[in-house]
Amino acid sequence: GVKPLYWSRLSGGGILFASEIKALFASGLVAPAVNEEAVSTYLAHGYVPAPDTLFRGISKLPPGCLLKADAAGIVTVERYWRAAAAPNLPSEPTDVAEHLTALLRDSIRLQLRSDVPLGALLSGGLDSGLMVALAATELDRPLNTYTVRFDGAPYDEGPLARAVAERYATNHTVMDLPAGLAAKHLPKLAWFCEEPINDPALLPNFLIEELLGNDIKVALNGTGGDELFAGYGRYFRLPVERRYLLLPEWLRRGIIEPLVGLASPMTSWQLARAGKFDHCRGDYLHDHATHFPPPMRAVIGNDRTFPIAAQARHFTEFKGPPQSAALYADLNTYLPEDLLTLLDRTSMAASVEGRVPFLDHRLVEAALAVPPAIRTPGGRQKALERKMAKRFLPEALLTAPKQGFASPVPAWLEAGLVPLARRILTRPQTLDRGWWTEQGIERLLARPRRHGFRVYTLLMLELAVRIHVEGERLGSAPDTGLEAFADAV
Repeated sequence: GVKPLYWSRLSGGGILFASEIKALFASGLVAPAVNEEAVSTYLAHGYVPAPDTLFRGISKLPPGCLLKADAAGIVTVERYWRAAAAPNLPSEPTDVAEHLTALLRDSIRLQLRSDVPLGALLSGGLDSGLMVALAATELDRPLNTYTVRFDGAPYDEGPLARAVAERYATNHTVMDLPAGLAAKHLPKLAWFCEEPINDPALLPNFLIEELLGNDIKVALNGTGGDELFAGYGRYFRLPVERRYLLLPEWLRRGIIEPLVGLASPMTSWQLARAGKFDHCRGDYLHDHATHFPPPMRAVIGNDRTFPIAAQARHFTEFKGPPQSAALYADLNTYLPEDLLTLLDRTSMAASVEGRVPFLDHRLVEAALAVPPAIRTPGGRQKALERKMAKRFLPEALLTAPKQGFASPVPAWLEAGLVPLARRILTRPQTLDRGWWTEQGIERLLARPRRHGFRVYTLLMLELAVRIHVEGERLGSAPDTGLEAFADAV
């Protein structure tokens, strides 16, 4: 799943396949059209899970699978690898930490092999910090490292990243991103990505890859650490949910949720979601990640049937503790469909090869075998990885709360995106598709701090359709910003 593969079955026999959807369209044998069911899937997940894509008649190969086609035209998809818990893991926490550190170090050693200049993306987080620390100790020369900072962001990763860079004497570069850049670059990102991804980290990743592309051609990336070491809040029951579930069910279901629903359907849905942690953990994972649960779909006027959560299917197929099954579900959905696609598209756009040491298959299988009591003792996120990193990283980073590599979408909206988004999303031809209503868009735009990610989700979908289906399907990325799409009729 590190690299994508798209394919299409031809009506006259045979198949087409390529690493980009644009190549299939360029053949003239596949007509660009929207897969309407995939629109609902995208709104539910923020991406379109394999084997489907946003485009009718085009499939993508799921992770760990191969495509077979014989002379008779019979096409089959077969799985050649499925992540499973490794056998014979050490039983003591200290030994587990040493074992996983050794696997990560060996993966990094292999990933450092390169005939061209190499560097690493360094945020202020645990994953990239540990990766850079281990990489720097394997090299006989300073490692190039790169950090991005945003105007209007709720936190600044710069100081923690700088502390790691200074400790390991890297050649460190910091890139500051003004909030106004989003309007200029989003159409270009939609062209490179083809399918929409509602991850606003696209922009900072794209710009930092462009910057480092001037110096290096291979970049190490810390992607995968959260999925291996339980770095997301959705792997744990929220404290407020734990307290709420202490109330009698008759009180919760019969009185509180109906009354709260009268004032706030969204809050009522969030309360009802709490009970899924024990009984439908796969759905719980999805519910904590989606930006368009049923109450928000009602807000935008979308009454279409939404799909079963992709995480739920993978959660049930893993044989092991629920927390490990949750990691497995994200390793098969969110990781390849969002994070790895984002990495591939932004790095390849800058002619940089992105490498992901955390996703060495040996490390993945060992991490899945770790009991939750060792992985997250006391319910502490990434406790095992912090133990692994203790002798390599500054104390301030080890004790810092997790901060995602995300962009300040509300700041983008306040920097000028609101009027552009309104004109793009309420265009008559856009509203005629029936995916949302003008009133729904106005309700989202009225509260950019609360609904910024939702506006961004719809904007990336609209740009994907306008560029790849309704537009001229340009042979190169558009050099115009959102203004051109806002003015087009």
